[in-house]
Amino acid sequence: MIDIGTVFTQTLMLCILLIPGFLFRKLKIASGEGGFAKGISNIILYVAQPAMLISPYIRDFDAKILKNMGFAVLFSFLCHALFLVPALLVFGSWKNKNGDENGATEEEKKRELSTRVLRFAAVFGNCGYMGIPLIRNLLGDEATVYATVFNIGFQIFLWTFGCLIATRDKKYVSFKKIILNPATISIFIGLIMFFTPANRYVPGVVTGVLDMLKETVLPLSMFVVGFHMAGNRVKSFFTDGRMWISMALKLLLCPVLSFGLLKLFSVTGAFNGFDVAVTVLLCSATPCATVTSIFAEKFDLDRELAGRIVPLSTLVSMATLPLAALLLQLL
Repeated sequence: MIDIGTVFTQTLMLCILLIPGFLFRKLKIASGEGGFAKGISNIILYVAQPAMLISPYIRDFDAKILKNMGFAVLFSFLCHALFLVPALLVFGSWKNKNGDENGATEEEKKRELSTRVLRFAAVFGNCGYMGIPLIRNLLGDEATVYATVFNIGFQIFLWTFGCLIATRDKKYVSFKKIILNPATISIFIGLIMFFTPANRYVPGVVTGVLDMLKETVLPLSMFVVGFHMAGNRVKSFFTDGRMWISMALKLLLCPVLSFGLLKLFSVTGAFNGFDVAVTVLLCSATPCATVTSIFAEKFDLDRELAGRIVPLSTLVSMATLPLAALLLQLL
């Protein structure tokens, strides 16, 4: 079984990793206007994360791993579909036109833009930048494969329902970006390595470089979150009740829904993979995705709210992730 103390230690380490980025901005070593954090984010997106996604697939084909990968993908789709339900019930459907009509007041328009951020944050978790390294540290490289394929469902929902939530316009739904994004391309390359003998011909120096790069994803991503956190006033973290409701949906209800799904499959005898169960449950319990801020910037939503909910949910996850791990005792 997963030791709760180990999960707590891992999440505590994540929160400590917020401090360098926080101090960097507070001490004005780097400003928030110079694109510094954006540059670090691009390094993660285009260099470090692909290394993290490809590395665990450099192994010989294994039928057991393939079967577990199939379950991980299935659970990813089912979980994200479930996560949409409470977000839409609490914050309304993206089809609602409140605050989006020409006759709406500025206050109503502002509330609509913040509602989109809250709806988005309640569905999409940091299962890539945070979930994959966490699973690797807890369970090793084989389980990392399951965490990477869990991100397949995340990416598909992100560029379909995520775009609808952020824009309310179907023209932004991008099936092209589902396929042509760094994460999906990296997983595809990894799958080629796994299904063919190509993995045997990867030079040791290449695997060594990939191993070094993958270790940078977690500290760099937490650095960026801490950097954005420093741009908010402490008071702003406690005055928005709706933000806390969104975080409660993401950090508490989402893992409970995942647990119910895993329990259903377990009771029926359809599934009994422990590593996959840990992966699904902990990835579901990760805090609001860093892409929340990216989408807020891209689609002119409430940037300040996005900049608060991502770091704050990361801090709160130090308490909620161990609680999610406790659910594993009931499977």
